[in-house]
Amino acid sequence: MHDGRVTQGSTPDAPVGALRFWDSGTSWRELETRPGQFTWSGLDTAVVAAESVGARPLLVLGQTPPFHALRPGVESAYGAGAASMPELGAWRRYVSAVAKRYGDRIDYQVWNEANVVNYWAGTPRQMAELTVVASQSIRQVAPRATVVAPPFVLRLSGQQDYFTEFWSWQSRGIDLESAVDAVAVNLYPLAEGLPEAQVELLEQARDVLAMAGVELPVWNTEINFGLGGGLTPPPISPERQRAFVLRNFLVNASLGVQRVYWYRWDLQPIANTLLTTPDFATPTLAGRAFSLVHDWLNGTRVGPCASTAGVWKCTARAGRQTRTFWWKPNGRPTQMTVRGPGASWTDAAGSVTRCPEGCRVTVDESPVMVTSG
Repeated sequence: MHDGRVTQGSTPDAPVGALRFWDSGTSWRELETRPGQFTWSGLDTAVVAAESVGARPLLVLGQTPPFHALRPGVESAYGAGAASMPELGAWRRYVSAVAKRYGDRIDYQVWNEANVVNYWAGTPRQMAELTVVASQSIRQVAPRATVVAPPFVLRLSGQQDYFTEFWSWQSRGIDLESAVDAVAVNLYPLAEGLPEAQVELLEQARDVLAMAGVELPVWNTEINFGLGGGLTPPPISPERQRAFVLRNFLVNASLGVQRVYWYRWDLQPIANTLLTTPDFATPTLAGRAFSLVHDWLNGTRVGPCASTAGVWKCTARAGRQTRTFWWKPNGRPTQMTVRGPGASWTDAAGSVTRCPEGCRVTVDESPVMVTSG
């Protein structure tokens, strides 16, 4: 999860295993406000807040302070020079300072969305160099710390080309695989895209990694729906928002993605699936669905999902219990039969219906969970 107010001690009112610090007042230019002078209070608060709820902190490194930027005038989403390649010595000193302060209490991610010009205006090779330098700096003082590669969005062909170019440096003299512990992708689909669109995006990413000879876990470090490059997202109903949350985590679990970070608990409406009301505290239907899908998946082993005649089906094992998930993203609802010893089914609101002698279940865009065994 992301929570933009974590530097104020805020954490989501939901079960989260990790918090990613991005858009939270913890960027490089917010920590180092003058050359060599760091202000740690906000990040200290964020780390303690995350730890207090058992959530592993993931700090996103960058954006460049103007006085360390090689191109201080370059435009970016976070002020002039923020997307610029930094002076390498300054980058090394900054990363080392963070690592000395937090060690392996936190995980570290190199930059944010390095193939989006608002966040990074450099080349793939420059980002590869920053990745290796960051890894060396962290591991010199915290050898057991987890270092995560810079994330890439993949919904546009040019973004996919940039991702390919970055990882091609693995076979061109820059050992990225040894520098990081996980690959990162931000699997945002197109603004009108469905959660299932992530399947193809991840398949394309894994093809690129295979060609580069990279075998690392994959993390999805940002996801929401309806984002369209700053445009107002197309509105969807609260029920569809709930369905999107459930389907997102089912799909990612079936794909073997080790971590998925929802953007975000206190999100302003730049996306169309919101977990809280405008008070940033009261869960919406989608926010309650986040907790529900946690209960559905926690402690399970999830197999691949398959789509047959428009109906998606995933199966998970929890001890001796089998959990089967059904949903139908498009078209008219259909009927499925539930039967078997101890069978029951749970709807998207969490209501449970027991079926000792079998029953029929309506399957639509909102997943249901059928349990047996």
